[in-house]
Amino acid sequence: MKTNKLSLIIGAMIWSLSVTALESDFKQAINVSSGSQHAKMKTNTIIFSEDVLLTQGTIKVTGDKLTVIRGTKPNHEVMIAEGKVATFYQLQDDGKPLDAQADKIQYDVAQAKITLTGNAQIKQLDSQINGSKIIYFLETEELVVESDKDSEQRVKTVFLPAQFEKNKDETDSENNTKQQAEDK
Repeated sequence: MKTNKLSLIIGAMIWSLSVTALESDFKQAINVSSGSQHAKMKTNTIIFSEDVLLTQGTIKVTGDKLTVIRGTKPNHEVMIAEGKVATFYQLQDDGKPLDAQADKIQYDVAQAKITLTGNAQIKQLDSQINGSKIIYFLETEELVVESDKDSEQRVKTVFLPAQFEKNKDETDSENNTKQQAEDK
């Protein structure tokens, strides 16, 4: 249990430093293209299938199937991408790409929340987080990662040394600049 909490804390710290969604994405129209579409007017549900692509600004969601459930209010849609591998991509304000994949990705537009279930994975540059379920809150930049309680699969976070070296080099450079200024 301590390991799961520690992984969550460390993962959240790294992601909170670099994950900020492009605010303009949420002001853009949502576009969906697919090989076929089946609309169920009575239930406000549309099912897109065959190589589905959803875009909204820099956001891209792909899957074999996308179910869109329209809410009772504007911008309250829930979109569920499924497939062999469903993917989510977004370019962050800082220019860094956020890539995610899972068996199922649910995008709740009103709550600005992405829920990845089944072999869930999020990558940003050299960092990677895996779990059976990942919930990403777009506006607050928070991640909640869970393991499968019924198996021995645990939450896994990978940090590559290159990131730590870059941060160390930047800190050393800043310290050297400060020292040179003080010496003058």
